[in-house]
Amino acid sequence: MSLVITTKPEAVTDLSDKEARGFAFYVGISEAQAQQAGLSLAEIVASLREHLEQLAPGTSKETYAALALAQKNTGGKSLDITRLALGEPRATKKLEISKSDNNPAFGVVIDFQRQRVFVDGVNADLTCREFEILETLSANPGRTFSREQLANADSNCRDTVSNARTIDVHIRRLRAKLPGYEDIVRTVRGTGYRYDKHPDVLVES
Repeated sequence: MSLVITTKPEAVTDLSDKEARGFAFYVGISEAQAQQAGLSLAEIVASLREHLEQLAPGTSKETYAALALAQKNTGGKSLDITRLALGEPRATKKLEISKSDNNPAFGVVIDFQRQRVFVDGVNADLTCREFEILETLSANPGRTFSREQLANADSNCRDTVSNARTIDVHIRRLRAKLPGYEDIVRTVRGTGYRYDKHPDVLVES
């Protein structure tokens, strides 16, 4: 039997000897987010099945729901974690390539020695101060740094004066240079910033 897996439903229309037999719909929502809406993940699944039954009677029995689990404080978007945990082909392939020493083409590579950051194989072109902030955070995963701590940390950068206010500006510009991976630098409300380990980030110290 030949099985075709595609993330684009329209892609199978050009294959005369193939037919679509179903689809996977990945939902990135945590139990905590569901509870904030006054629901549980189980209730959301049940509601989706009910809606499917209304759209196409009899099809709700032909469904299967799987729960994606991750370690607490795992960084990254819930949808990306869900796709990876459930083995979605493109997500797992991307992770395999990003971990390859020979071809770190996908994900984020933070190279301490060369003081460079690559996003999906492209140099992010960080300023000296932006790199130092990311280096400090990524070298201490899970630890929260206040704006004052980041501003007062030893720096080798020239022509840069940092204070608690400018740290927010540096962080905003840093995130803008990490498209798709902005959340690797997390805001701890009322405290500062931290970096959590992320499946798409390789730190080379």
